[in-house]
Amino acid sequence: MGIRVSHENQILQSGGRNIGGASQTEESRLPSGEAVRLARNIRYMNVGDTFTGKITNIDGQALELLLADRSTLSAKLSQRMNLSLGQTMSFEITGNGGGKVSLTPLYANLAGDSQVAKALNAAQLPVDSRNSEMVQAMMKEGMSIDVNSLLDMARTVSSYPKAAPTSIVQMQKLGIPLSEENAEQFEIYRSNSHQIASEVSSLAEGYAAAAGEDLSLNNALLDIFTPQEDTGSLEILQKAIAEEEALTAAGENGEETAAVQPEAEKTAASEASLKNTGLQGEALQDAGAAKEPDPASILYGKNTVTGDLERLLTGEERNTLADRMEELGIPKSITTNVREAKMSPSETLDMIKTAVDHFAKDMDNKDAFTASLKDLTGSAEYGKLLKNEIAGRLLLSPEDVADREKVKEYYERVVRDTARLSEALSESGRGDTTLFRDTVNIRQNVDFMNQLNQVFTYVQLPLKMNDEASHGDLYVYTNKKKLAEKGGNVSALLHLDMEHLGTMDVHVSMNSDNGNVKTHFIMQRAELLDFIAEHLPELNERIEKRGYRITSDVALNREEKNVPQIMFRTEKNERLVQKLSFDVKA
Repeated sequence: MGIRVSHENQILQSGGRNIGGASQTEESRLPSGEAVRLARNIRYMNVGDTFTGKITNIDGQALELLLADRSTLSAKLSQRMNLSLGQTMSFEITGNGGGKVSLTPLYANLAGDSQVAKALNAAQLPVDSRNSEMVQAMMKEGMSIDVNSLLDMARTVSSYPKAAPTSIVQMQKLGIPLSEENAEQFEIYRSNSHQIASEVSSLAEGYAAAAGEDLSLNNALLDIFTPQEDTGSLEILQKAIAEEEALTAAGENGEETAAVQPEAEKTAASEASLKNTGLQGEALQDAGAAKEPDPASILYGKNTVTGDLERLLTGEERNTLADRMEELGIPKSITTNVREAKMSPSETLDMIKTAVDHFAKDMDNKDAFTASLKDLTGSAEYGKLLKNEIAGRLLLSPEDVADREKVKEYYERVVRDTARLSEALSESGRGDTTLFRDTVNIRQNVDFMNQLNQVFTYVQLPLKMNDEASHGDLYVYTNKKKLAEKGGNVSALLHLDMEHLGTMDVHVSMNSDNGNVKTHFIMQRAELLDFIAEHLPELNERIEKRGYRITSDVALNREEKNVPQIMFRTEKNERLVQKLSFDVKA
């Protein structure tokens, strides 16, 4: 067992630099608001890295670029260039420091080069920005630059006018099927704005808000996101209603009511209710005295996802939710469990759906019921409950990551759910909204990932970790020639973006012939080096128990690279030996 800690900069990721050149722009300023995420990614890019943008405004020498995540970036040209509105171009970073980024359009590096001009003239193609960028990309990818190759590629590039030529060339080189949707997703991946986990919170929040405005849409969402199997909620609800009606009748007949019911019987009833719902806990306190947790334990974050009602809602919020549930007709014996946080968010939402379905079948006053239901679904407390459930269903549990079948089931579920969500939005007249487009984008993202798996062994891991949405990438690669010469060498890169540990890359290589395993933990924050190193012996011990010899180290890497950058750098990429695909037709 060997463990090494290095506090020096160490780069273990594959990939080379793009062709450099004189900068054609001065400083671009980083935007705020909706553009923060992609702008932050650009800020951390290195000289030689590239991204794609569409020119949406030209004012003299000032440009406005629409980026892949629909945010904008402003830049100022240092000299006039022949650019036009609607033109999609790839830009190379030529300087990055002090919060200011210098860019150059990729085609400008070689547009005046005699070799590029000669190649285009020989093929009788115009020497314009798109053709110049196409030639540059083909040269960078090591592709043949002859007349037939140029003509074939030019026809392909012209078939996708909305996509950057660099993207089309790279997709051709990698063997990724070409379509408008794939080209769009490829550029989203190239810009590192592909993460499903980062979209889940805003998507769930959008659906929760829409549900508060539209009862029909709310019912459709409950059908999609609440358990489909028999959870016993209906039996519990009916029993509670019967008990409540019996107590009411007894009171009307002058008999003892629940207020004078023997304390032992009330405790037994509460315990029985908890047992029926599969929950555990102490005997219930008075319904109006909900226990209040430490305020620090309440999750207020935008990406909050939890299975604990006590951490999702404060005591006051739970009381408000319980009051609105009672107005709907749900008995106090059940809402008490909500006040006491004895039910999970999922169980609470399931009970609400059960009650809505039950009462809607037979009600004396439909108008009053509808008004109560609108009060409930329009409340902030219900919105948080629904948002939490939607986000949780669109994320993957860490314990499921090790099970290949569960990962496949997760993605198949995401495809089914997003298809049903799109249909529900269309039926509610919201087919031309940002929420609809973002929903379709997740489905297209999964579809594109499935096609990537015909080329790479790659999967996103939108994780639900420590009550927060976190992003992970798993990329498996190997060198086919070395495999033929030496045997079973397999390498993988696990990339994680976590709230407390920040960005972490774990490079794992294994030789199945001799059982040697090497792990390299690459951290972006120096203060975490010793923390990770302290826990490496536990990892090594577990792996050695499985019969492998392992060497581990942890190091600092200030040159941050994202997984798509590594995958798409074909001149350094290694061929894969296994595939993982999902059934996106479900």
